[in-house]
Amino acid sequence: MKEQTGRPLPARGSARARLAQWGIRPRRRYAQHFLASRAVLERIVAEVAPAPDDTIVEIGAGLGDLTEILAEKARLLVALELDQALVSRLTERFGSWDRVRIVHEDALSWPLPQGLVQYPRPRKVVGNLPYNVATRILMRFSSFPKDIDLMVFMFQMEVAKRLCADPGGHAYGGLSVLVQLHWDVSVAFRAQPSAFHPAPKVESALVTFRPLCRPRAEVGEWGPFQELVKASFGQRRKTLSNALKTMGPGDKGWIASVLDRAGIDGRRRAETLSLEEFARLSRAFQEMTG
Repeated sequence: MKEQTGRPLPARGSARARLAQWGIRPRRRYAQHFLASRAVLERIVAEVAPAPDDTIVEIGAGLGDLTEILAEKARLLVALELDQALVSRLTERFGSWDRVRIVHEDALSWPLPQGLVQYPRPRKVVGNLPYNVATRILMRFSSFPKDIDLMVFMFQMEVAKRLCADPGGHAYGGLSVLVQLHWDVSVAFRAQPSAFHPAPKVESALVTFRPLCRPRAEVGEWGPFQELVKASFGQRRKTLSNALKTMGPGDKGWIASVLDRAGIDGRRRAETLSLEEFARLSRAFQEMTG
């Protein structure tokens, strides 16, 4: 995994200078950290690999630097931006571009999958995600692996490690299980705080998500599987027998029967279970409650 710091963007001045010129200050409520490195920008574009037939949805278009490069290479770019001040500037910048659509929308409420499927494939989703809601945005979009051909997102390094974690480690958790079921996840490169303005206090990483042809395991219904995984990791220090008391009838005898049906020792902890074992446990729960 390579590290990127990079030189400041030469086009149209630095991120800091443009924001000052526009009278816009980065807003804490939106956790705004704008890309300020040409090297990082180019690496993101390389991971997205925009092609003439692509529809690209960009989450948090910000100053529009990534927007411009991607739009030059894609069929259509749909730029979601929540900050009204930035929406106005983006509209000025791309108002004459037929292949760019600026949408004043929150990625947490933009209708899915309707927002996606109205556009032609291939569909790629990219974003320098605000770290305070990054995992919530990811979980929304990752729920539609059949409708997305590629996702490329910037996260803080701690989240990137969790997304790629294997069973048995401290980073492995519910996020790892839920995302890896439908996606091939990999870290493309690290980005230092100096690659952003304002500089965050943590290191970041670009993560790519490629949808699998089929899920890695058969889990039954998605809702109960999510509930099971979240309950299992809800209190990491507890054994599965104790952590799963919130599931089903909740008494120890019933939980023990489910664990036995799945062939899993109730004395184990959630971080030791593989995705396939979680799938067995999920099927057992659904069979016992169905």
